[in-house]
Amino acid sequence: MSGEWIDTHLVFRQVHPNHVDGAMPNSVAFSPTPKDDDKLSVDDSAQVTAEGSWKHFTEKLGFKSVGTWAVSAGEIHGAGDLDLRKDPVVDAQDATKSNPAHCVIDFSRLTSKGQRKKKAQTLAIKASERGCQFLAAK
Repeated sequence: MSGEWIDTHLVFRQVHPNHVDGAMPNSVAFSPTPKDDDKLSVDDSAQVTAEGSWKHFTEKLGFKSVGTWAVSAGEIHGAGDLDLRKDPVVDAQDATKSNPAHCVIDFSRLTSKGQRKKKAQTLAIKASERGCQFLAAK
């Protein structure tokens, strides 16, 4: 993890309706998909609010999210073999899709599906313990 993060710093994760068990996100919500190249998208809380993160994800990008959960840099680092990096998105074709707050949790050092699932479960538990940071209206 780069030196720019302090342990208490939060990053926001949007959770798809299919990835919530009751009111808690499941491990799939914190697992990168094959198209993600082992990188899980999150937003830097120093640059955007939980609601702002949700609005960009749903209104600007057109994705589904029931709400915003958060994990801390310390929790990411504590899970082991995960890196948190800034990864601002600049869309020259459509500036509304740009996202200066975008970051990634890099899972590429994990060699097995089981390791990735265990780390994702750890992050999901930490996010659930913290509670939903922004819940979309139904």
